[in-house]
Amino acid sequence: MNYEIIFYRSGKTSEIQNFLSKKLSYISLYLSEACAAVSPKELTEILGRAVKRNKLILIVGDHTGNQSTESILDKILRSDKSDIISKHLKGDNNNVCSIKRAKDQTIVILPDNTESIDSVLPELKSNLSEIYGLEEKNDNAETSEDITDEIDKQLAQTKRVRVVSSGSTAEKRIESRLSALKATIAILLLLAALQIGAASYLFITQG
Repeated sequence: MNYEIIFYRSGKTSEIQNFLSKKLSYISLYLSEACAAVSPKELTEILGRAVKRNKLILIVGDHTGNQSTESILDKILRSDKSDIISKHLKGDNNNVCSIKRAKDQTIVILPDNTESIDSVLPELKSNLSEIYGLEEKNDNAETSEDITDEIDKQLAQTKRVRVVSSGSTAEKRIESRLSALKATIAILLLLAALQIGAASYLFITQG
């Protein structure tokens, strides 16, 4: 199932988009489009187009002040004359996430902070899975793509050193040559000693 993200006066668009795209994929939700709005008028126009394309819209940003997302959405949804179902989720640090539903349309209001979103994410995924009949996967389990990417990174960082096992043919040839050289040196030393002994004997007997 596809969804869209609207960043409303948000300062962390890229970070949050990547975070949500990965986390929500574990319940088979896939980002189809992301855009930004800086004024209530822009938010209204972008949201009007988004709800025609997808049933699930996420609005991420600064939701405080007179032009808050909550007040803008209330006006938009009331103009549709539909029954609005609102739900507030609180994370570990009382970070609030709002879910507003009208018929089969769901709009989720999220804070402009990755850590705050992460704290309400488990409950949000559970709610969205229930609303749209999605199967929730374990996001702690690595996918095959995650494992492959990690292996590639580790291999790229590893310096490859060729290791020759002990007892190889090359080592045996070297050891054989060393043994032959030692034997040759021993024979030469023996011959030199014999020659010196013979010379000494002749010197003594003929002296």
